Amino acid sequence: MFERAKENFEFTRKKLGHARQYFNEGDLAESIHYIWTVFENCINIVKDVKNNKPLYEHKAKIDLFKIYHSLGYLKKDYSKTFSYLLKLRIRADFGNYGNAPKIPEEDKVREFLDNAAELFNDVEKIIKK
Repeated sequence: MFERAKENFEFTRKKLGHARQYFNEGDLAESIHYIWTVFENCINIVKDVKNNKPLYEHKAKIDLFKIYHSLGYLKKDYSKTFSYLLKLRIRADFGNYGNAPKIPEEDKVREFLDNAAELFNDVEKIIKK
């Protein structure tokens, strides 16, 4: 279990790098895609480490962000951010064919990227315990 989480953590580190790269290149849709991936993988890792269960045996991920914050595993409740990213990911992946909000301006995407980095750091502390 723990090796699986460590391997996935390193995989997620690469995805965070992709999110930063695309943000710096001005491709906000691709950055959103990778930011969402970081959030998705981070909650999977915490679930795996804390409950020794693969994520397919889980509560809704939005609920897990709330629960893990209330238990002190995560510094903040990322549930609202993740909920919004779920919608934005559809736009990022399907363009105008996706029935989802438009990709926000650079400042808002920067905020999402900063949140992804904070979440990643929270998860790194969990992995190292």
